[in-house]
Amino acid sequence: MPSIGAALLTLLLAQAVGGAQAPAPFPTGQDPSEGAARIEGVVTRSGTGEPIPFATVQLVQVPNLNDIDINDLTSLAADAAELDATTDAGGRFVIEGLSPGSYTITVFRDGFVRQTPGASEPGAPGEPVALTAGETFEASIQMIPAAVITGRIIDDLGRPIPRAEVSAMQHRTGLDGHEALQVVRAATTDDRGEYRLFWLTPGEYLVSGRVEARPPTGGLTITRTGAFITDLNAQPRNEEMAGFFPGVPDEALAAPVRVSAGEERVGVDIRLAVKATFTVSGRVVSPGPTGGFGMVSLRPDAPGTTNIASFLGNTGIVDSQGNFAIRNVEPGDYTLEARSEGLGGRDFRASIRVEVTNADVENITLLVSAGTDVAINAFIEDAASPAASETVSEFDWSTVRLMLATEGIAGSETGTRIDTEGGFLVENVAPGEYTLNVLMLPNPGIYVKSILVGAQEIGPDGRIPIDTGFTGPVSVLISPNGGRIDGVASTRDGDPAANAAVTLLPADMPDTAGNPMSALQGLGQNIRQTNADGSYSLSGIAPGEYRLFAWEAADSAPFMNPEIRRRFEARGERVVIREGDALNLNVEVIADSELR
Repeated sequence: MPSIGAALLTLLLAQAVGGAQAPAPFPTGQDPSEGAARIEGVVTRSGTGEPIPFATVQLVQVPNLNDIDINDLTSLAADAAELDATTDAGGRFVIEGLSPGSYTITVFRDGFVRQTPGASEPGAPGEPVALTAGETFEASIQMIPAAVITGRIIDDLGRPIPRAEVSAMQHRTGLDGHEALQVVRAATTDDRGEYRLFWLTPGEYLVSGRVEARPPTGGLTITRTGAFITDLNAQPRNEEMAGFFPGVPDEALAAPVRVSAGEERVGVDIRLAVKATFTVSGRVVSPGPTGGFGMVSLRPDAPGTTNIASFLGNTGIVDSQGNFAIRNVEPGDYTLEARSEGLGGRDFRASIRVEVTNADVENITLLVSAGTDVAINAFIEDAASPAASETVSEFDWSTVRLMLATEGIAGSETGTRIDTEGGFLVENVAPGEYTLNVLMLPNPGIYVKSILVGAQEIGPDGRIPIDTGFTGPVSVLISPNGGRIDGVASTRDGDPAANAAVTLLPADMPDTAGNPMSALQGLGQNIRQTNADGSYSLSGIAPGEYRLFAWEAADSAPFMNPEIRRRFEARGERVVIREGDALNLNVEVIADSELR
């Protein structure tokens, strides 16, 4: 499926670059050649102008998201990793031998906030730099000293708590549109219960502490004189403890801690209290022989969960009789899941909703069953125009991916292509409700027109209920006769808006969506990045009513935030698309500064 926005590509590139080689010494880059561009500049300390040596300057070329192949991200990241430099004693750097194009510049140095030229605030994404052949771009980059928060974690008797988890947290909106309290920096207390959260971007944080229930543990320390067992004096804990600064049990009562550039805020102490947790227990039952279930797990249902332990899930061991118990479960709504390999290599699975309030949840029965094979047959509709005929002639089924997606126990199940046309088989699908995602459509101009389960049409966004008696089949009709929109995105001053995100969103797009891929199902061709001259082209648009937007902040996917969509609804031009329509629409970008 084509990229759904620069934010997702940025995340993937960041992950791939993260494991790349260390920066090369100053200067670096490819060998200069005729027509090559270069970037040079100086990195200094904000406020004093003092040069900063040994800072890493990282250059990443911004690919055209309209043409990128998701399979090429690894090579793109490898190429980007070579475009690094380290500043010299005077804070200077040079990166040369660059091909024309757009680049982002990011500067890193221990003790300072990551800085990108053109960023609206410290640590935020900046503006790409457009280089022409033979150009030398001069950059002057000021780095802001990072902040520090320190304090102690103690129990209700005032005793220090070693090895407590401490987190600096901020409210942020994720790509799914939900605002949640997210961990920005984490640390562990020492033997005196003291912690240090360092390299923080200036701003406001909530600071939390947590201690999980644990038995006494031991470790091995090897010295020149021998090996010694350590940590046996660690205090065992049968209960979890948690709290926020200044010693309150939950986020609503927490006091924010504000730090400025270079500040070391001391005395942010937290007194932890025992956290109310409960036990979820029951039995796993199978209608036939299995390989044993091993473990069951609880997955939080609420979006925006911030507890690291909740992300990983609470787990419990299943004994030989199928009994299980999951302890230290916080109140909340969960999905209880079990999975095992049965005879013939087929999975046996089950899931059930569980609500934990103020008491243990007991006597749950999980009746597992084997998965079901689901046949999916895809077809391409006859072309209704010469352009559509060209699309059909270039269509390649080998580049199509079909996936059944759910938030239940199975997650996502990918289909296997079983013939050279549109035949797919998704094996061993667990019972549940699924949406069908058609990924990596090979050519512009096509869209999913309809999906049928048996003889019943459910629409491209419909749910497919699958159980042990499911027979299907599932049929998918792909059409080359979608609508098309061409135009130019510009700033309020009328200048072309390069690298902006043009989005054609459904007029009835829901305010909340637990899964951004689900929310954007069928919109792969409806989210595009503008070219250097601000031009864009959307094709393969399904008939319907939309609103057309352009966002300067292409790297943060602001359109995924329902609050932002509501705020700027009037700025989106209403568009009605019919099959074969070809429209020309210019649009004004919503500036990054307006989002704040």
